[in-house]
Amino acid sequence: MSAERKALREDLRVAVAAVMAGNPTWAGKSIISAWTTNLSPDALPVIGVATPTEERDAAAQDTDFQTFVAVVVVKRAHKGGDGTELEDTLDDDAEALVGPIEAGVQAQGRDFALRSSAIEISGEGSPRIGTLTLTFGATTTRARILPL
Repeated sequence: MSAERKALREDLRVAVAAVMAGNPTWAGKSIISAWTTNLSPDALPVIGVATPTEERDAAAQDTDFQTFVAVVVVKRAHKGGDGTELEDTLDDDAEALVGPIEAGVQAQGRDFALRSSAIEISGEGSPRIGTLTLTFGATTTRARILPL
């Protein structure tokens, strides 16, 4: 059940790494697990990847639809005031990431597209931490194993 999810996660990492390599902000940085917590503001910015959900529905008697959720999470620190700079920067990150990530994963033969994006900004402390979550969906079919 998890082989396809692992393959999607690897395709997603490859696509994200390609975008990072061509962007001075991200060049030389590693992709982390999106589940990583307690990051020091000094470690930011970071990009994390995860594939948390897999759902199956019957497509035919011998075939299942598989739908996967894949997330790319960007975290940034901002030492400025309460202006819109952090939110604007995260929006710029989304613009720089979405198209190339979609194209990179689609090039692997996957039905893959952005479903939603969300920004969350902590209102506490300095620096403020902003989180961009890009949620993608991937759909495929697979043969259903029928009982003998």
